[in-house]
Amino acid sequence: MKKIRRTAAWLLTLLCASAVPALMTACADSAQTPQNDTAPATDTTAVTETAAPSIYDVLPEKDYGGYEFRVLNNISDFAYTNFGSNGQTGETLDDAIYERNAAVEEALNITITIKDMEYYDVISTVKNFVMAGEDAYDIYFNELHFVLNDAMSGYLLDLSQVSTLNFDNPWWNKSAIESATIGDPIYAAFGDLHLMYYECFIPVVFNKQILTELDLDDPYTLVRNGTWTLDVMAEMAKAAKNDVDGDGKWTVADRYGIGVYAHNITSLTTAAETDIITKDADNMPVWNGLTEKFVDVYGKLVSTMFADKSDNVVFADGFISENGSQILHVMMQSGQVLFYIEPVGSIKRLRDVDYEIGVVPTPKYDESQDGYRSYIFHGASAMGIPKTNPDTERTGVVAEYLAAYSHETVMQTYFDETLDFKYIQDDEGQAMLDIMFSNGTVELAAVYSWGDVITKIREAMSLGKTDIVSRVEKVSAKVSSAMEKTVTSFVDVE
Repeated sequence: MKKIRRTAAWLLTLLCASAVPALMTACADSAQTPQNDTAPATDTTAVTETAAPSIYDVLPEKDYGGYEFRVLNNISDFAYTNFGSNGQTGETLDDAIYERNAAVEEALNITITIKDMEYYDVISTVKNFVMAGEDAYDIYFNELHFVLNDAMSGYLLDLSQVSTLNFDNPWWNKSAIESATIGDPIYAAFGDLHLMYYECFIPVVFNKQILTELDLDDPYTLVRNGTWTLDVMAEMAKAAKNDVDGDGKWTVADRYGIGVYAHNITSLTTAAETDIITKDADNMPVWNGLTEKFVDVYGKLVSTMFADKSDNVVFADGFISENGSQILHVMMQSGQVLFYIEPVGSIKRLRDVDYEIGVVPTPKYDESQDGYRSYIFHGASAMGIPKTNPDTERTGVVAEYLAAYSHETVMQTYFDETLDFKYIQDDEGQAMLDIMFSNGTVELAAVYSWGDVITKIREAMSLGKTDIVSRVEKVSAKVSSAMEKTVTSFVDVE
């Protein structure tokens, strides 16, 4: 971005130097002598053109002499994870990322090389080269929970100690980064440089055709008015539920209000501003059992959205899998589900549906809640820096450039052409995405799987079990023990 401004200034200078006399007069530092005594005085004050301040002014100018900047990148079976290795493909988003990399290479005089691997290969690769003391990669990306496991093993650097990284810059998501931290160190970062992070937000996708048929409220209007709540969503889901063939059985022939797998149910409790694991004033995890508010939210969800298996399409009878397809996606594609709760990366499964879809943030607990809060699936791709990295100052600069150059070009392409135009297909989707992406958070119970309490809660809710307190009490000691081990691991590697 700086280069563009410098080029504009150079062009202005060139125009002045080669201009006709009238333009030369405008460019000169002093005016010509007046033609007569009655001519108005000429203002001899020099006019200096100054570029407007830009958020990109914080990027330092560096020349790294052709350095090869090496990136280890995880790939995914549901989310977009291309970091530039695809090259120019003719796909707008692929090309935007390729051009981002090329611009950074030119600005810093580096070459960027990328190695793509499945998550399990990234895990073993990082372990092997760090344990061997080898400087193999400058940065790497993997799912958040795996990156933090690497940190506990002592493989990573504390990013808060990298002087050239500034998570206050707008191309990083500071609140999401902080939600994944324990204490002061930062080992995993989210930002605009890798799109899988955004692919792992979980919204509510809705079928506009069903809304119209049933004359239900517009979710977009509800969000704007601050009235999109769990109760409202539950009422709409109940209205959509229909035993279409009238056989008294809930099968794939019927229509359902909600479609959500158990592992994504956490998005509903997170949106209601309830966390299974809380934090104290020192940013340390706290577990004293489920909070009163969490129990209240859980009870509301079980009584309104998950009271019976027939409320959720994933339990519909009669589904036969073809080519590994899953019931939730097939039923949503066929237009038999009102609300579809899946990560953003899964919306691409709905590209070819013959009806319009919309997307909104997960609903608030009630109207008094201040704003919407979005759950980030713990498989979101995060950046880590191996402790074998010999030049963290350089690495921080390159990471800042990659994120900054993505901030407008790549992100605008992602929002406008990939999400809105291909999948969401309406003008209001962008505003909803902005709301959702502005306040994302992870759930530490899911990231670390302490005592497997997260699984107990998810499964119980999806099955409509009301006795959640007694179920959680059975694993409470395990949660405390596992959490203590994690905290001790982080302390030991500091």
